[in-house]
Amino acid sequence: MKVYEAKLKPDTEVEAFSLVLGAAVETKLQKFAEEVETPVFFANEEKRIIFSVALRPDKLIFRKDVNGEPANVFFSKETVEKLQQSFFRNNAKGKAKFNINHAQEFSDVYPIESWIVNDPEVDKSKTLLMTDVKEGDLILGYKIDNNEVWEKFVKTGEVDGLSVEAFLDYEILKPKVDMTKQESFFKHMLSFFVGEDEKPKEEEMAYDDKKEEVMEEEAPAENWEEKYNQLMSENADLKEKLAEYQAKEIEANTALETMKAQIQKFAINNKPNEVVKDWDKMTPLE
Repeated sequence: MKVYEAKLKPDTEVEAFSLVLGAAVETKLQKFAEEVETPVFFANEEKRIIFSVALRPDKLIFRKDVNGEPANVFFSKETVEKLQQSFFRNNAKGKAKFNINHAQEFSDVYPIESWIVNDPEVDKSKTLLMTDVKEGDLILGYKIDNNEVWEKFVKTGEVDGLSVEAFLDYEILKPKVDMTKQESFFKHMLSFFVGEDEKPKEEEMAYDDKKEEVMEEEAPAENWEEKYNQLMSENADLKEKLAEYQAKEIEANTALETMKAQIQKFAINNKPNEVVKDWDKMTPLE
């Protein structure tokens, strides 16, 4: 299944954080209740305040339809921070909404607190008895002054978390390639036998979290075993040709040495006979 990184679409703002049943982040809503005996809570359900982890970075969230097919999406830590800022920016303009299950809108429900968890062990969520809080989580606190929302949805458990409502772009992630020893050898050997334009580019190996635009067509999976076998066959052919050239070179060198020996022998056999003169008959130059 494909994995996409979700990002806030440029020139848009977060529309709302909706109260939903079956939120993507499994941590449940927390509320001030009479049975909670903690001074920090003032032990008073009448405050009608709820807290929930609204976004969690790097958590895979299943979606039925991303570009026409089921897929997993996630938000990066940076995107979580941008979504938080966008929501409160839009809320300050009076444009942020509140709804139930991304449908029915209600008034008199508004955010009163928000923070991103830096250290779960000493985070305020501990005093709120929230469980399974992680570093980077965005936590939102809401004041519920709407009786219908509180009585019909929150108290009855018809909702259990928050879900972001925004216009998002999706960038697909290439799968990470864990090369075997054979594939690594193939990549090394390929550099000796192909041109620069044909060499596999480093980014195509996708060692990290390299991204491409969703609209780009995915490259077909490489058949590494077939290419490896083809390369080894070509390598064997080259070795055979090299051996032939070496044999011909040895044969040529042997013929050359034979020719040199024959020339030297011919020169010796055809050397002019020396004329031996008596000492007294030699000229001064001789």
